[in-house]
Amino acid sequence: MSACILPLLLAAALAPTATATATATATATATDWTTPAQASDYARTPRYAQTMAWFERLDEASPAASLFAFGRSPQGRALNALVLSSDGIDNPQAARASGKPVILLQAGIHAGEIEGKDALMALSRELLFGADRALLEPVVLLLIPIFNVDGHERFGPHNRINQNGPEQMGWRATAQNLNLNRDYMKADAPEMQAWLRLWQDWQPDLLVDLHNTDGADYQYPMTWAYETGPSIAPALADWQRRTFDGVVLPALEKAGWPLSFYVNMKNWDDLHAGLVGGAAAPRFSTGYAAAAGRAGLLLEAHMVKDHKTRVLATLATLRELLRAIGREPAALKAATAAADAERFDAARPVPLAFALAEQTETIDFLGYAESRVPSEISGGTWVQYHQDRPQTFTLPVQRQVTISASAAAPAAYLIPPQWFDVIERLQLHGLRLQRLPQAAQVQAQRHRYTKVEWTPRPFEGHHLVATLESTLEPVAIEVPAGSWLIDMDQPRARLAALLLEPASGDSLIRWGFFDTIFEEKEYAEARVLERIAREMLAADTALKREFEARLASDAAFAADPTARLRYFYERSPYFDTAYMRDPVLRLDATELARLRR
Repeated sequence: MSACILPLLLAAALAPTATATATATATATATDWTTPAQASDYARTPRYAQTMAWFERLDEASPAASLFAFGRSPQGRALNALVLSSDGIDNPQAARASGKPVILLQAGIHAGEIEGKDALMALSRELLFGADRALLEPVVLLLIPIFNVDGHERFGPHNRINQNGPEQMGWRATAQNLNLNRDYMKADAPEMQAWLRLWQDWQPDLLVDLHNTDGADYQYPMTWAYETGPSIAPALADWQRRTFDGVVLPALEKAGWPLSFYVNMKNWDDLHAGLVGGAAAPRFSTGYAAAAGRAGLLLEAHMVKDHKTRVLATLATLRELLRAIGREPAALKAATAAADAERFDAARPVPLAFALAEQTETIDFLGYAESRVPSEISGGTWVQYHQDRPQTFTLPVQRQVTISASAAAPAAYLIPPQWFDVIERLQLHGLRLQRLPQAAQVQAQRHRYTKVEWTPRPFEGHHLVATLESTLEPVAIEVPAGSWLIDMDQPRARLAALLLEPASGDSLIRWGFFDTIFEEKEYAEARVLERIAREMLAADTALKREFEARLASDAAFAADPTARLRYFYERSPYFDTAYMRDPVLRLDATELARLRR
C-alpha cells in the first residue's frame, strides 16, 4: 500500500470507531468503550487480565453479550469465549433453535499475532453499541479473544522478529511448547481438547481464524485462505467462493482495503518465481473445519504493516464478512446441511491427501520494487523491498488442487476397546460411536504394514510416521466386548476417514497413537527355528519350492542365516499375528448389519 493511500484508509476505518464510542457514551452504558489498543494509538496490546476485564464489563453492560469459560490452560488460566446475539442467546441449544448461522471468530491461537484480539474488542463494541448493530441480527457470534492464553502471557518485545509492532506481544506456542494450529487432529493440548468440546457443543457453521503472516513485503494489508477443492464438501466450497471472492473481496477493495489470497512463495525469497496454493491439512484450523464439514476462513494480516493497520484491516474484513452473510444467512445454513449429508462409499472414495496440478495461471499482484544484493554477512542474497516504489507485477500462480491419495470407505470401522486413547480422540472430534455389548467374530479387512519409518526429530511432541506402506488383507477375528463401531453413515464421515486411514497425513497412526503394533515382543531362538524349519519343509512341499526359489533368486537372503530362519518363523503358527497389523478393522455393509442384529 502506498504511503499516500494509507492515511486515508486509516481515517476511514477509524470513523465508525469514534461514532461507536460516542454512541456508547450517550446511550446504554455511559461507559468509555475505547479499547486498550486504541487508547495507546495501537502502540500496545493489552495483557490477558486487562483483556478479560474489558470483556467482563461488556458482558455486564449488554444483555446481548455473554462471557463464559470453556476450559483452563495448563498454567490455570481460563479459556474464555463471548457469545454475541441480538436475541440474548447464550447457549448452543438456543443458537441451534434460532436457525441463525453460528460463526466462531477466534484470535490468538498464535499469541504473538495478536491484532485479531484487538479487532474482536472493537468489533464487539460496534456490534453492541455502535453503527454495526444491524450486522449482529442475522447471526450468532462466538468469539475467542485469546485461544493460546499461556503463550499470550509469555509477553515481551522480542517474540515476533518479523513483525511490526505492537511494543510487546505474546509467544507463538503454548506453555507446553505446542503449536495449537498443528493440534486439531491429534488434540494433545488441554486447550485444544477444550476447544473441540466447545466446537461440538456449538457446531459453528463457519470458523474464522485470525493471524498475521511471515514472508515477503507487498502492498496488501490483508491476505486470506480457504478451501476450494476436493478437501471440502462441494456445497461449502461453492458457498465460500461465492461469498468470499464474490461479495467480501470486491466490497473490501471498494472500501480501499486491497486483499490477496495467502502469499505462499514458490521460492521462499523470490516473489517473481510465483505463488503456490494448496489444500490445508486438517491439523490446521481451516483444514480441520473442512474435514468436519464446515466452512473456514483464515485471515492473515500483513506483518510488515504496523499494528494499527493490521487491526483495522482485520476489523474491516470481519465487518464485510458479516455483512455478506447477513444478506443471505440461509445460504450458509443450507451449505452446512449439504455437507452434513455428504457420504462416501466404494463408488465415491474419501480424498485423503492432495497435491498441486502442474498448470499455472497469472495474476496481477500489488508489490513493491525490490533490490537483490550479494550479502557479505550470509554469503547469499539480501532482498530489500522499497515501500516508496509500489509496483504491480504479473505473477504465475499454481493452485489447482488434485487428489493424491484416497480410500474406498468401509461401511464402518471397528476398534478394540484397549485403544482408549484413540477412542477418546474420536469422541472429542464428535464422531458417533457405538459399543458392542459382547464379544463377536467378525469378517473384516485390515492394513498389514510392510514398511514403516519415523522422522528422526520430533514434531509437535511426536515422531511422525514418515513412510508407511501396507496392503489390505481379509481377516476373520474375534473382537472383545466393548469394541467400538464407527459407522460411516454420519455427518463427519470425511473426518473419520482422515483420522483412521493410514494414507492420511494426519491419521492417528501417523501421529504415533498405534506405534506399539510395530514392536515385536516375542523372539525365537535360532536352535529352535532350525528344528521347526525342517519340520515345516518336510510337511509342506509348496513351502519347500518357495524357499528354494527365494534362495536362488535373492543372493542377499541366501547369504543371511538370520533372514533365512526368520522366513520360517514368520510362516509358523508361533509368529505374532498382531505384529504390523492395524488394529482398526474395516467392515462392509453386510458385516455391519450382522453385528447390529
